[in-house]
Amino acid sequence: MRYAAAFLIAASLLGTLETVFIRIIGDGLAVGQILLVRAGAQVVLTAILGGMFTGSGITMLRTQRIKGHLARGSLAAIAWWCYFMSFRSLELPLATTISFSSQLFLLVLAWPVLGERVTMERTAMALLGFAGVVVAVELWEPTHLDWRILYGLTGSFLGAIMILITRSLSFTERTDTIMFYMALVVFLSAIPQAALTWKPVEAKHVGLLVLLSLSGTAATYCFVEAYRRAEASALAPYPYSRFVFAAGFGFVLFGDALRPATLVGAAMIALSNVLPLLLARRARADKKRADTDDSPGAKPGS
Repeated sequence: MRYAAAFLIAASLLGTLETVFIRIIGDGLAVGQILLVRAGAQVVLTAILGGMFTGSGITMLRTQRIKGHLARGSLAAIAWWCYFMSFRSLELPLATTISFSSQLFLLVLAWPVLGERVTMERTAMALLGFAGVVVAVELWEPTHLDWRILYGLTGSFLGAIMILITRSLSFTERTDTIMFYMALVVFLSAIPQAALTWKPVEAKHVGLLVLLSLSGTAATYCFVEAYRRAEASALAPYPYSRFVFAAGFGFVLFGDALRPATLVGAAMIALSNVLPLLLARRARADKKRADTDDSPGAKPGS
């Protein structure tokens, strides 16, 4: 569990760096171009690190679950586009807070997809989390409402489905296999986008694209490894470390002010995911203590 948490925190830091580079590029390049380079770099890097060019590539490409890979890649093509648009359009802390809603969608999808029992506690926490999203985007204040938040919400919903597919694929598939097929589908889908919206690539963009690709690919690797090593529900609190990174980079690099509504909303979303885990741990500890007290060897009144 410790290694899974470390991988997810690393993914949060690297993913934040990726969004920083996206924000710096801004409107200088079309999103289709960024997707093309980002996904293409992941295809090449995964192929090299996975051994495709060193003799073990057949093992990396071998899969019995090609439909699962294609489904995840198709979702990623849309989710990545929405994700890039969200972070390019909104302040880093706000875009990051909206991205947390993927954890809420994950809770909602756990019942129909995984068949997990829906309890009053789970329902209450889900409602608290969605209330946090409402607070963060200041839904009650039309003058503050930005329709571009839909990019983040759409990407988060699709991201939640991708987490479920990732968790399922990780039982039988290698990490590099999962990463390769997903990036390949995204790369192919980005070709027509880039061709239709191509903008001249300046020298300054090249370095940013390289840094974006390296940080993004590393973040994806850490993300997949985290969910390979632990259940999605157990890892729910750790993605919130990303808010700290986003708030810091956003303020220092772009002067993004940390609005009270964003901070309160992020806290509500985090609480909606962390509180059930804390209560569950306490319940298990109480049960273990009760079982120990009821054991034949336990001393009366101990």
